[in-house]
Amino acid sequence: MNKQQAIEKALSNIDNDFVKALAEPARIQILKLLILNGPSDVKTLTERLPQDRSVISRHLAIMEKAGLLHSIKEGRHMIYSVDGEKSLKKTEQLVEAIRQCLRFDCC
Repeated sequence: MNKQQAIEKALSNIDNDFVKALAEPARIQILKLLILNGPSDVKTLTERLPQDRSVISRHLAIMEKAGLLHSIKEGRHMIYSVDGEKSLKKTEQLVEAIRQCLRFDCC
């Protein structure tokens, strides 16, 4: 395997959905609120953020798909919380991909 192939292989391990979920400031704010205040539903998050409920719901869906959050249904409400284990695992995978690239003096 040549240098280019090794770098491409390392970069293929980056979870695009995870990085995309972290690239939006509003999602970072949601993440912070959930870390600081614990599990919350959309209504509670809407009361603390400037975005509309539908926008927050879309952000939550993207974050859940990316593995940052998980949800449980309580009655008519979905309660969202940070999936710490999965988030840590995906962060470690990202860091490892960067480490592998650094071994080739690419950055």
